[in-house]
Amino acid sequence: MHGNTSGRSSLRRIAAVTAGLALGLGLGVSAHASQADTSHRAPLAATAKPRTVSGKTGDALTGIADFYGAYIDAQNGFDPEPRLMKDLRAHYLDSALSKKLAAWERTNHADGVLRAQSIPSRWTVTEKSRGDSTEAVVTLSWEHGAPVKLSVVMTPNHRIVSITPAR
Repeated sequence: MHGNTSGRSSLRRIAAVTAGLALGLGLGVSAHASQADTSHRAPLAATAKPRTVSGKTGDALTGIADFYGAYIDAQNGFDPEPRLMKDLRAHYLDSALSKKLAAWERTNHADGVLRAQSIPSRWTVTEKSRGDSTEAVVTLSWEHGAPVKLSVVMTPNHRIVSITPAR
C-alpha cells in the first residue's frame, strides 16, 4: 500500500512541475491575456500569419503606397487636421498634375487622386515598370462596387506626375 502512494505522489510531482514550467514559459499567462484582449481585437486564426507592411527609404513604389495610405486615412478623418490632404498633395504631387486634377475634379465632381466620390476601404499598389520613373497600378476597392485601377507615375525626385485610369 505504501508503494502505491509513492506512485501517486510521483505523478502529482510531475503534473506540478509540468504546470510550473508551462506558467514559467508564459503559456498560462498568454492564454489568459489573449482571452482578456478579445474585446479589443480579434485573435488571429491558428493558421493565420501576422500581416507585414514594409517599405524602403527612397523607393518610389514605397512613396506611392505611403501617399495613398496617408491620403485615404486623411479622407477617412483619422487626422483631426482637414488640411492634411492638401499638405499631402503639395508634398507628393507635381504642380502640373495638381492643376490637371483640379480641373478634372471640377468637371467630374469627384476626388482626382482617387478618381471617385467615396473613400475606398482597401487598396493595393503593384509595381508595373521601373526606369527613369516608376509606374505602379493602384487598385482601390470598396465594400460594394467594382474596383478602380489607376496608373500612377512617380519620378526619381519623388513627385507623382501622372494619375490616370490603368489600361
